[in-house]
Amino acid sequence: MKEKENENILVEKQKFYTAEFEQEAAWLSFMHREGWRFLSTDGFHYRFEAAPKEDWCYQLDYKQNGVAEDDYLQMYQDFGWEFAGQYGNWFYFRKQRTNGEEPDLSLFSDRESKLELCKRIINGQLLRILPLLLIMCASCSLLLLGVLLNSGGFLSVIIGIAYFSQFALFLLPIGNYFSQMARLNKMMKSLDGQR
Repeated sequence: MKEKENENILVEKQKFYTAEFEQEAAWLSFMHREGWRFLSTDGFHYRFEAAPKEDWCYQLDYKQNGVAEDDYLQMYQDFGWEFAGQYGNWFYFRKQRTNGEEPDLSLFSDRESKLELCKRIINGQLLRILPLLLIMCASCSLLLLGVLLNSGGFLSVIIGIAYFSQFALFLLPIGNYFSQMARLNKMMKSLDGQR
């Protein structure tokens, strides 16, 4: 869904999952070719500004601590990449394609660097989901204990409903996490097969 804040700013709703970072980069490149330069994202809303219809390549990098140190950004600038923005642990870079020249327009052009990126994403996402898993286990244990101690009463029914409701609320993000990690593992296996 597209909506214009004004004639120079476009906000588009788009959802990319963790394992879809290459698709997200391709979409941002497409938007720039259509005359919309990426400004920022909150993970669901992407802000663009009107720009000349030029061919820019976008790439994403995942940094576990989510901090953009000067050395980190400078390294990409030294290779001709412009820092385009950040959302959480994701860093967005872009590089203009020049006519008649096909430079290496991939931050992770070899198998080893792509594997390393996938490992960083998996480890970083595990650190994000781990507290949720611990809270879920602790709260489910407490609720189950409450059901066992109050078996047969009205309170037992209330606690049982709360238990299953809470369990259902935790299943969605945990299921999404495992789905994305499975996709990343599949990507890693295909990269491993390229030896």
